[in-house]
Amino acid sequence: METVGPTFGADEVRTAIAGEIRALRGRRGMSQTELRERAGFSRSTMRRIESGERDVEIAELMAISTALGINAAELLQAVQDSLEGKQL
Repeated sequence: METVGPTFGADEVRTAIAGEIRALRGRRGMSQTELRERAGFSRSTMRRIESGERDVEIAELMAISTALGINAAELLQAVQDSLEGKQL
């Protein structure tokens, strides 16, 4: 199978997801508490996701996206753009 475009390691992706979640939350003027309550997460789960300490499951990504008022594809596109921008 041929790889198209750059590939990224799990740590890079996890860090980029965490960064985009924090950035989007900040642009919306939401606290971490407000986001975690809207997404239905515990304090420790949200903290670990936003710090990049743990992987985000698809269902969690969708809940976070919904809580932020966007769809999961928009969040993933922002993550991909962030990762690709770092390679330029």
